[in-house]
Amino acid sequence: MNVESWITVEETPVLAAEATAAINARLARLTPAQRDAFWSSIRKAYNTPYNDPVKPAKPQPVEPAPGTAPAAVEIRMPAIDLPAAALASASLAAEIRAA
Repeated sequence: MNVESWITVEETPVLAAEATAAINARLARLTPAQRDAFWSSIRKAYNTPYNDPVKPAKPQPVEPAPGTAPAAVEIRMPAIDLPAAALASASLAAEIRAA
């Protein structure tokens, strides 16, 4: 993404120093703990050092050993007892459709 700016590369250090001085002047009224909290929030918001966070490595699928078939997986479904109200409403719905 190209960003147009009126700041030239040569001006960047001077402007950064001026911005730092202005920020430090405003933060002078804060205690050291408050200044640390302020800068921690800034670092968190801007994700210092301005890079995308490192993404965890994607897990690689486990390949079965050559010549072997994957083991079968048995899935058991528990028996579900429908409450009497559900059964009654099902029969009522059947009666309505029949009418």
